[in-house]
Amino acid sequence: MAYTVLDTTTWSRAEHFKFYQSFSHPWYNVCSQIDMTALYQYCKQHGHRFFHAYLYLTQQALNHCEPMAYRIVDDEVRIYSPMCVSIALLADDNTVRFCDLPYAATFSEFSQRATESEINIKKTPFIVEQFIGQTIRQETIHMTVLPWVDFTSMSHARDTNFPDSIPKMALGKLTQQGDSWRMPLSVEVHHGMMDGLHVGQFINTLQELFNQPSLLDNGQKGH
Repeated sequence: MAYTVLDTTTWSRAEHFKFYQSFSHPWYNVCSQIDMTALYQYCKQHGHRFFHAYLYLTQQALNHCEPMAYRIVDDEVRIYSPMCVSIALLADDNTVRFCDLPYAATFSEFSQRATESEINIKKTPFIVEQFIGQTIRQETIHMTVLPWVDFTSMSHARDTNFPDSIPKMALGKLTQQGDSWRMPLSVEVHHGMMDGLHVGQFINTLQELFNQPSLLDNGQKGH
């Protein structure tokens, strides 16, 4: 996990960081609607898997927005690069598995790796002991998809006794409105790491990438 350490002595948000560090629940959540029309139609026309397409472009957006890479580890703020995605998947028995998707610069490579990871993780039983004592990957965000729910609010399970600054995201049901398609998006972050401005910048970047689906086929790199 490659990272650099942020010099908090010169960081403009240093006092804000210290302020929110004293909170018992320093996370906040923002929900928004994302226009998926261009991306959804492009995937249908070119035979791309829509699920992989928006995960890949989410990875790209993460690597364009530095605050999404900030993590609190061992009393320091680290900046991880490159960033990737960890996704919650349903196995054949309708129980959840957690699947880490490695960083890939191109969509074709990302989709191939994602397919392999999904197949392998779905075959693996969920055993609590697998997670005990394991080092948490910091160069990622935790993401889930609720394709059954057009939600307007969202919260995530967290252990408030355990220090955690990894952003959590969720996408909901793909819904048609006239000629357009949209999905609800939830972004939950640590307030010590970023403010609403930064979440807004990330969401705007994500929307811009979703509006340019040809990036899937032109070798665009996000890092």
